[in-house]
Amino acid sequence: MTTLDGREVRTRRDLMARYGMALSVLEGWYRLRRWTGHPEAIGTLGRELAWDAAEWDQWYQRRQNTDNLTTRAAIEDRHGLARSTLERLWALREDNGHPDPVKTLNRVMYWDLGEWEAWYAGHKRRTQRREIHPDRAGDPEDLLTLAQAAHVLGVTPASLAHHPTRMPRGWPRPVRQDQLPSGRLRRWYRRADIWTYADTRTAAGPHRVKHPSRKPRTENGGPDRFQSEPPKATGG
Repeated sequence: MTTLDGREVRTRRDLMARYGMALSVLEGWYRLRRWTGHPEAIGTLGRELAWDAAEWDQWYQRRQNTDNLTTRAAIEDRHGLARSTLERLWALREDNGHPDPVKTLNRVMYWDLGEWEAWYAGHKRRTQRREIHPDRAGDPEDLLTLAQAAHVLGVTPASLAHHPTRMPRGWPRPVRQDQLPSGRLRRWYRRADIWTYADTRTAAGPHRVKHPSRKPRTENGGPDRFQSEPPKATGG
């Protein structure tokens, strides 16, 4: 037992032996103690920091306790959601208000189950029945990039990022596509088509329509090519 002024203490060497932890983990917890809540050292033994044994053990037990917490894997099973959906919800947390994890253990995030489920229920209500009030200014024949279409709809560009490849119900086909030097495609949409999408959108949750072929065919069997020149383009 290691003591300091008559008190039982733990040094990092003690903790590594007692709990089988790596030195880098212990150093990281203490360095980030503002966020981890790691106890302050009460002194030193030689060159080693020392912590009150009871205080450190209690902190560690609280940290390891995952009662009433849930992981992404558990949410997948409980709600039948794809992992990619959950990852996207987390990636867009600044826009959708996704709750922060209560803790992260061994690179696994843990959320308060009640908090997450309350947020998700509200998120579904907002996204499934959210009304869109588009900006009606401009020529209906203007061509818009995806970012400009987002501006017209009053949403963030990130919220439309997957629309071209995973088309939600009612999303229009682009009237033109330009290949950029990077190899990516810039798609152009008629302003009137974006207005129509806003007017008819029912936000029917996860239901999707099949994305059209890259070379759709017309009724006579010939390729339906995108318009080579736009009526009017409004942005680069």
